[in-house]
Amino acid sequence: MDAAYPNRDQHAARRHEFRQMLTAMVESAAERDGIELYLSTHAVLGIPVPASLLVTAASGDPEHPGPLPVDTIADSLRGAHGRAAEIDTVTLPSGPAVRCRRTEHTEETKGLGQPEDQPNTVLDFYLPVPNSGAWLLLTFSTPMPVPEIADAQVEMFEAIAASLRWTYTS
Repeated sequence: MDAAYPNRDQHAARRHEFRQMLTAMVESAAERDGIELYLSTHAVLGIPVPASLLVTAASGDPEHPGPLPVDTIADSLRGAHGRAAEIDTVTLPSGPAVRCRRTEHTEETKGLGQPEDQPNTVLDFYLPVPNSGAWLLLTFSTPMPVPEIADAQVEMFEAIAASLRWTYTS
């Protein structure tokens, strides 16, 4: 926080708001059984450009061992989100995956005063874990109301997801 708001006295209200936002993000990640949470407070021209990555894992269905086809996950997401999300199956260097881009306005962001007409841009990648029925879920999020900035953030998120590689040990 010191890097984003270095003058403690001048920015006390913003620091408090920022702390509330971070607390809400961490609590939300814990509720979703997150195993890793990455936050960026990088500033461009002195303006913080927030982004987050939450990594979660879902174990496979014990009644149906083995991986589910990515098309099954994609169809399930289409049923859950309808036309409110862009859902595709993609091939990343790590293998097949499901990509889901959507917008959302959470209770946490409402509580921090984020306007209803400026939702968060969220990009999910569902990746099957090789040789198991488990899934790794990468959830990228940025509260960017300007579509051009959100699109640039999504490109960065896609590049990060494409950097994932599985390694095998014996």
